[in-house]
Amino acid sequence: MKKILVILGVIILSLVMTFTASEFLSLYHFGDKITFTTFTYLLFMFCFITYILLSISYIVSKRIRKEKIGIKKISCILLFFAALILLLCFVVLLNFDWLTYYSNFNSSPFYVFILVRGIEFLVPMVILVVIGIILLKNENK
Repeated sequence: MKKILVILGVIILSLVMTFTASEFLSLYHFGDKITFTTFTYLLFMFCFITYILLSISYIVSKRIRKEKIGIKKISCILLFFAALILLLCFVVLLNFDWLTYYSNFNSSPFYVFILVRGIEFLVPMVILVVIGIILLKNENK
């Protein structure tokens, strides 16, 4: 029951922080029509803030109970955080590519931009996630 309350509190706090940050950064103003680009920014900002808050609450709960947090667990948290950053960079830069694609006269199709950004960001992200999962499974043994 306590975990559910913590998770609900984190989700509510991250929603408030997401919409506050988007208002300050002028990404979205309440009452405006939401576009796909704005929706992806808001979604990834929400995921980013939620992950940070859940990681902080996990570390704080371990410290309150005076339990030891292993190096593998901390490295898994950092690897998943880096993977989230890479995913965020992929989406943001792909949106910028999409905005500049039609303003320039490009002869290459847009899927070339997607492939290049995928190689730049998604391949390292998958590698980080796989390493994090392997470390997490080895820690439980």
